[in-house]
Amino acid sequence: MDRVFSIRMDEAVVETLDRLARTLRTSRRQIVEEAIRLYSEAVEQQRDAFDVAFGAWRRAESPQTLHRRIRAAFKESMHRRWN
Repeated sequence: MDRVFSIRMDEAVVETLDRLARTLRTSRRQIVEEAIRLYSEAVEQQRDAFDVAFGAWRRAESPQTLHRRIRAAFKESMHRRWN
């Protein structure tokens, strides 16, 4: 079942919606539904990108363990380089 809701919108937005509906020969409802769907997809794609980017920092080892391991590798490389 469809749900009815009411919102207050700027008059310019309403005029744009009406003009777009006439140009596309479609209903205002279809335009609003499609706009919301597209906006939702864009937000979802952005959220997924953040999950991937920030997920790289989720590690099983503690920061102290990671620091020790990286520091040891650095010292070893310096030792090989200068000796």
